[in-house]
Amino acid sequence: MKKEELFEVLGDIDANSVKKAKEYKTHGMPAWKKWTAIAACVAILIGAFVGIPALRGGNKAEGGYPSGLKTVLAAYPGPVAVKLSAQEFMESDEHWNWWQGYRTKVDESQGLQTGISNYYTDIMQEILITDDDENTVCSPINIYIAFAMLAEVSDGNTRQQVLDMLGTSDIETLRSNVTALWESNYVDTPVVKSLLANSLWLNEQYSFKEETLNRLAEQYYASSFRGTPGSAEMDEALRKWTDENTGGLLSEYVKELTLAPETVLEIMSTIYYKAQWLELFKTENTAQEVFHGTKGDSTVDMMHRTDTLGTYRTDTFTSVGLGLNDSGNMFFILPNDGVDVNAVASDPAILAATRFSEDDDNWFVPIVNMSIPKFKVSSHTDLLDIIRDLGLTDALDPSLADFTPLTEDRNDIFLSSAEHAATVEIDEHGVTGAAYTALAMSEGAAMPEDEIDFVLDRPFMFVVTGRDGSILFSGIVKNID
Repeated sequence: MKKEELFEVLGDIDANSVKKAKEYKTHGMPAWKKWTAIAACVAILIGAFVGIPALRGGNKAEGGYPSGLKTVLAAYPGPVAVKLSAQEFMESDEHWNWWQGYRTKVDESQGLQTGISNYYTDIMQEILITDDDENTVCSPINIYIAFAMLAEVSDGNTRQQVLDMLGTSDIETLRSNVTALWESNYVDTPVVKSLLANSLWLNEQYSFKEETLNRLAEQYYASSFRGTPGSAEMDEALRKWTDENTGGLLSEYVKELTLAPETVLEIMSTIYYKAQWLELFKTENTAQEVFHGTKGDSTVDMMHRTDTLGTYRTDTFTSVGLGLNDSGNMFFILPNDGVDVNAVASDPAILAATRFSEDDDNWFVPIVNMSIPKFKVSSHTDLLDIIRDLGLTDALDPSLADFTPLTEDRNDIFLSSAEHAATVEIDEHGVTGAAYTALAMSEGAAMPEDEIDFVLDRPFMFVVTGRDGSILFSGIVKNID
């Protein structure tokens, strides 16, 4: 039986859901048992993205920020169906109508994913692959948006190097990409939260080009804060804003955030994500078992489930994907025996393992006896050496950097700091993650015939995708405490 015929014969879903899934299957989504429900349940915010985001604010304190800062807060799209529970929302006509309008945006963003594949591959290799025993995690989409904002405030060869790093030919294409990524990955419903946010931290001693600031406010939803870098009140506001927009999940890193006195502008970009599994793990099936990490064995809480799942297998790894309600999927990528997890992370086939294709013979649909450890991974990464390796060099040199779209008060502004922090946690209910990127500019299917065991009891990789295929989070788990 062909994979697409699974829409007809697999899954415990009602007739209305089958109708929705059948309508959506033409958009290239995986067509195996539980994943049909993803197609039936898609609902990511689009109705609120009509026109330019309004801004509120002025010179007075807002949102509890210190009164000494000139603050303008971007108005983000409001939450959807706030009076409904998750279950009520999933069963409502409001959910279905919303999804109907949303799928056009998903298609648009899906169409650009291939164009930024090299960026995904490069940034994951640079951040995730290390020679030590530490776990690593990052948010490729968060880093992409942060550096897109850097492109907006730069020009000449500096801008071109940013565009090259992001795999984009020109600034207009980049702007279109950001709009598509944002509109297909900003979600605020009773079922899932995928909240993107940006902010600008401006030195009040400089005059900035309003055209550039307006574009960042309107297209990137960037709130702005003007004050004195290095002051206690500006540092407090930076930490407060970042903590609020990452759900408090990165407080161990956020508490160390400061603005150097010589800062001209700092760009802060964040993502907060929380989604439930399409089918929850049963807590009574969780048992303590051994995880064989690079530092030695440890006892972990191992979740268990048997299901018919889309599986991707190569000579070096096996990947199994689990659907997330009103979102994308989480893929668990287990190296084959004798294969190092770092080698898997550098395998170009990783992206293919996150994008279902009927023409790819590596995909099959077995019964999977899945064992997945509950885990939480966090990491903090200095991006300066990474972006230098990726060819972005002029921005780091005061004599070469071109930030004239930002200000002409000085000609020696350069990218002095670039850092990224991310965390991902999973349990029986679903996935929670958050990330921030801070850039500181300173002066000077067939019916299953197979059955496999998929036991994540040794180092593995994971990838969390949005509904459009964007890579929201990725990481390598080498050890679990």
